[in-house]
Amino acid sequence: MTKQSKSSIYDTIQILPGLKPQHLQRLLLVSRSLGSTLNLSEILKMVLAAAADLTESEGASIMLLEPNGTELRFVASSNYSPGLYDVLVPLEGSLAGWVVSQNRPVIIDDAPNDERHYREAGENLGVHVQTLVAVPLRDRGNVIGVLEAYNKKNNRVYLPYDQAVSQALASQAALSITNSRLFTQSDAISETMHELKTPLMAMTAATEMLELEGLSDEQRSQLLTTLKRETRRLTRMTQDFLTLSRIESGRYPLDLVELYPLELVQAAVDTLEAQAEQAGVTMTLISEAEKGSPIMGDIGRLQQVLINLISNAIKFNKPNGKVAVKVESRRNEVWISVMDTGRGIAPEDMEHLFERFYRVSHPNEVTEGTGLGLSIVKKLVEAHDGRLEIESQLGKGSAFHCIFPLINQ
Repeated sequence: MTKQSKSSIYDTIQILPGLKPQHLQRLLLVSRSLGSTLNLSEILKMVLAAAADLTESEGASIMLLEPNGTELRFVASSNYSPGLYDVLVPLEGSLAGWVVSQNRPVIIDDAPNDERHYREAGENLGVHVQTLVAVPLRDRGNVIGVLEAYNKKNNRVYLPYDQAVSQALASQAALSITNSRLFTQSDAISETMHELKTPLMAMTAATEMLELEGLSDEQRSQLLTTLKRETRRLTRMTQDFLTLSRIESGRYPLDLVELYPLELVQAAVDTLEAQAEQAGVTMTLISEAEKGSPIMGDIGRLQQVLINLISNAIKFNKPNGKVAVKVESRRNEVWISVMDTGRGIAPEDMEHLFERFYRVSHPNEVTEGTGLGLSIVKKLVEAHDGRLEIESQLGKGSAFHCIFPLINQ
């Protein structure tokens, strides 16, 4: 649980003349709720709902300043779209940028005719903004982003009161967002440093042993194999951690296009056919139709998902095992299932399967991999408005189901 400044909301409220009792109550409830979580997604949802409610608006949005300091990125909006995190707003030539640069709130009665209105953002999000109140998200004097409420209901305009209420909410939101980011960052760094120690220690030990005299050629070969394996693992771990961090922070934009899942799956199966043959595993592709129905997706990211799942199904299979990849439509969804006849996953492992750095260990085997692959898979599937489901039985095998919404369904 994070600590909130007990006086901050009361200090903010003092500047609101004639604060309505229901708004005071809502702000106090929001403050307590924000103080009870460090989950950024939950924080953003609470702030959006409160902003729209307190200002009687059709919706709200939150933009946070990018590390480069020249752009803002949408991180939450009442009118959510799959490409939300791809929408960048420049500081120059935008209302939100003006709020950040001037460190001042603004009320706009006719946004389309305001020269600072950045039309592209509304178009990308599918929102026609007519009226707007925008306030800076300030934490300890630093502006970290912008909170906006748009389109006052019943064709009314925003008043200074709406601006003041929004700023009171923004003060709480900024502190919670910063705390969530710091917690996530420090927690992730701590986890990563802990995990990096294992390959680094193995590499250090192997290097020191190679300096010993009297080693046989076989011993040197074993030590060099260890060095190569741990170097590859360290490289993959670093790459995977950076990928996961970018996904979790919303800085992993998707290049969404209309695509056919069967074509995507066929490409992944073709890529891993040699790996399956080398492992003695039979791989088959099952489809109910020649082409099927399209979805919106990022080809490269979804290929990453499928290659990870199919590669795992091959790697952790039994001798002379089988892998089946199935594509089928179910009502308004497409199911891409990767099924294997492998060892299966124990119930105690299932509940931790998507945790960072968690690896299922097996007796008498070196546990390879980074423990980040399935976390990345789950995040990428969810970034496509999809979901990931698993079925598994020890000794019989596992099935991973990637489920995505069909277009126009």
